[in-house]
Amino acid sequence: MGSPTAASAPATAAPQPRDNTEILEREAENYAELYRQLRAAPSPVLLSEAGPLDGPVRGFGKFEKVPTAGQYTVTAACVGARGAKVSIGQEHPGAPFRPVELELGCGGSTSQVIALEQGYLFAHLVLPEPGDTPWTGAVGGVRVTGGGPGTDPPRLRN
Repeated sequence: MGSPTAASAPATAAPQPRDNTEILEREAENYAELYRQLRAAPSPVLLSEAGPLDGPVRGFGKFEKVPTAGQYTVTAACVGARGAKVSIGQEHPGAPFRPVELELGCGGSTSQVIALEQGYLFAHLVLPEPGDTPWTGAVGGVRVTGGGPGTDPPRLRN
């Protein structure tokens, strides 16, 4: 028996460069919808951040200083995916670390009122594993508003 020849070996073509124009356009539309869902509340914005859920560069993480202890409203949303998770919290020496995790269904924004102490607050997008998910243009974001001593949480409307 002879050895395989070049003609009988399987052809392996080099990967073709992908045109990402369509995905970038979809991502821009998704960001526009995300910002509409996270639109500014009447109270001051303490933290605002957004980022992609998938693709070559994904996720976000941000720290901000909480000037005064009080009640703050966390609003998070995602667009273009089935779901996402945002984690937000504070670390204090001697206190148990218990970040709030908001599960997002990507069908609208989710809000929750949380008590924050003076100090640093973090927010980050919790990404699914593995890191090699296809790039779809899906995005997620978070906004923290309000605060201060004696701040009443917003009331739900019926």
